[in-house]
Amino acid sequence: MTDREEPTPPRPDPAGSGPTGWGDVTPGGYGTPPNQPAGRGQAGGYGAPNQPGQYPTPPPGPGAPPPSGSYGQYGPVDPGANMMPLGPAPQPGIIPLRPLTLGEIYDGAFRSIRANPTVMFVLAAIVVAVLGVIQAIATWGTFEQLNEMLGNFDPTASDAEALDDLTATLQSQLLATGVSGLLSFVVSTVLTGVLIHSVSQSVIGRKMSLGDVWQAIKPQIGRLLLLTLVILLLVALVTFVFVGVIVLAATSGSLSVIAVVGILGVLALIAALAFVVTVTLLATPVLVLERAGVIAALKRSWRLTLPTFWRVFGIYLLTTILIGILSQIITYPLQLIGQAVGGFGTLTTVLTLLGGVIASALTTPFLAAVVALLYIDIRIRTEALDVDLAAAAEAP
Repeated sequence: MTDREEPTPPRPDPAGSGPTGWGDVTPGGYGTPPNQPAGRGQAGGYGAPNQPGQYPTPPPGPGAPPPSGSYGQYGPVDPGANMMPLGPAPQPGIIPLRPLTLGEIYDGAFRSIRANPTVMFVLAAIVVAVLGVIQAIATWGTFEQLNEMLGNFDPTASDAEALDDLTATLQSQLLATGVSGLLSFVVSTVLTGVLIHSVSQSVIGRKMSLGDVWQAIKPQIGRLLLLTLVILLLVALVTFVFVGVIVLAATSGSLSVIAVVGILGVLALIAALAFVVTVTLLATPVLVLERAGVIAALKRSWRLTLPTFWRVFGIYLLTTILIGILSQIITYPLQLIGQAVGGFGTLTTVLTLLGGVIASALTTPFLAAVVALLYIDIRIRTEALDVDLAAAAEAP
C-alpha cells in the first residue's frame, strides 16, 4: 500500500468584514497589505478586526492524533501525556502581547514616552507651549483691561458710557477666547492623532520619526477634526437637553419640587455625559489606526466599548483624576509663588500660564497613550489582536 498525502483543506479567512487595517505595510507603518484581504497572521497584519476568540488553529505536529470532526478540532487529551507549559507572552515593544492590567497600561504609557521622546514629549511640549503663548497674547490685553474696568465699575451708577465700554470689553474677551480656543482645538486634535499613532508603533517595537508619523496621520486630519467636532456636538446636545428639562421643571413646581428635580437632573446630566464620553472614547484610535470614517469610527467605538463599559469608564475616570491632581501639583505652587511675590498681578498670571503649559506637556502624551493602549487591550481581549501584532513585529 502506498502512502497517500492527504490534501490540506483550505484555511478559512477569519477576518470577515470590517475596517481594512491600520495602514499599508511601509517602513514606518503596519496593517493590511494593499489589494489583499485582511487576514489574521499576515505579515504586518495589524488591522482588520476578527471574530471574537478566533485564533489561528495550529497544524498537528508529528505524532499528534488525527483530527476528529471538522478541520482544526482535536480529539481528547490524554491526562497523563506530557504537557509543555506555555511561555510568557511576547513583548516586542512597550507592552506584552496579551490582555493588560491597569498597571501595565499605565506602565506602557510611560514606556511609550521613553521609547519615542521626540514625538511623545518634545513635540507635545512645543505644541502646548506655542498654544499657551498664543492664548496669552490673544487674551492678555482684554483681560487686563477687563480687570481694570471691573475694579472701577460702580453698579449703582447710571453711567451708560462706562457700561457700554464694559460690554465691548467683554465681547472682545469672549472673541479672543473663542479664537484661541478654536486654534487650540484644531492643534490639540491633530497632536492627539500623532501621539496615538506613535504609541501604536511602539507596541510592536518600532520608533517612527516625526516626519514619518506626520506622513501617516496627514491624510486623516480632516476626518479627525470632524470626528472631534461631532463628539463635542453630542456632548453639547446632551447638556442642552438635560438643562432644558431641568429649567422647564423648575418653572412649574414648588420649591421642594424644584430642589428634587434640580438634584436628579444634575445627576442624570453627569451620568449621560459620562456615558457619551465613554462610548466615544475609542473613536479616535479607531479612526487613526483603522483608517475608518467618522460614522464608522463612532459605531466601532460603541461596539468595542459597550461590552466592557464599566472597565473603560473606570480606567478613563481614574486617569483623568490622576492627571487633574498632577496638574494642580504643578500649577498651584507656581501660583502661590506669584501671589507671594507680586500679589494678583502680571507675575501671578505668567506663572499660572507657565504651570499650565508644563502640566499639559506632561499629561497630554500620557492620556493619549492610555487611550491607545486601552483600545489595543480591548481588541486583544475580543479579537485576538495579539496574533497580528506579533506578526507585524516580525515583519521587515
